[in-house]
Amino acid sequence: MQLSRRHKYILWSLGIYWPALFLLTHIPVPKIAGQSGMTDDMMHMMAYLILVFFVWMAISPYDKVRWNRVKVWIILAVIIGYGVMDEWIQGRVGRQPELSDVISDSIGAVTGLAILSVLSFWPALMTLSIIFIFVITNCSVLLTLYPEWYLNTAFHLTAYTTLTLLWIQSMDQRFDFRHKLRIWPLVAIGLPLGLLALVKLAGFYYYHKPIWWVDVATAVFGVAATALISQITFYLTAKKQPQKLSAS
Repeated sequence: MQLSRRHKYILWSLGIYWPALFLLTHIPVPKIAGQSGMTDDMMHMMAYLILVFFVWMAISPYDKVRWNRVKVWIILAVIIGYGVMDEWIQGRVGRQPELSDVISDSIGAVTGLAILSVLSFWPALMTLSIIFIFVITNCSVLLTLYPEWYLNTAFHLTAYTTLTLLWIQSMDQRFDFRHKLRIWPLVAIGLPLGLLALVKLAGFYYYHKPIWWVDVATAVFGVAATALISQITFYLTAKKQPQKLSAS
């Protein structure tokens, strides 16, 4: 059976992510992990949230999670079992195994499956990116670990550009905006800019993080540029469609 391009990318991503995750949990704790400002529980939940997403999509790339299906519980048992084994092995390589880590792993896995039971591939991937952006921006100090300004700027550009692309892909799966180009820019920038405002205001009021105008400007630029490119693409494809129909 020939695999789709999406399925191939998922399998490649899982093949890279899972061994990398195993390696990182069986070497001395990286210095950056201790400096990140994230709790150990948060890191475990995020790691297994991403892991279960890749595992599910590698097995059922086009299906939502249905809790009455046996394979859902098998996948959950495998992920939790792996978390238990991971902690046990850590105790043999000089790291401290902790029950709280297994609980956090399980919470991350269940959360990932819960998201996938409601959302299909693109909206689920977009939701993961939203969680990632919020956690990295407000629940860690990773963006301020280095004095180089471009690291923070690069994150805002790539993160919000990626989010906008995922949002556009998710919306285009449900609605045909190629013939509604006047409203498309507002649709394309709505959610990403709304998230940007939410993340920055939450960081300012609840996490006491300053709002840097360079970060905001960079994120807005990435969102606007992506929306503009998508509008041009929609215009060109919509213009070509009638020609294809007449030729056929």
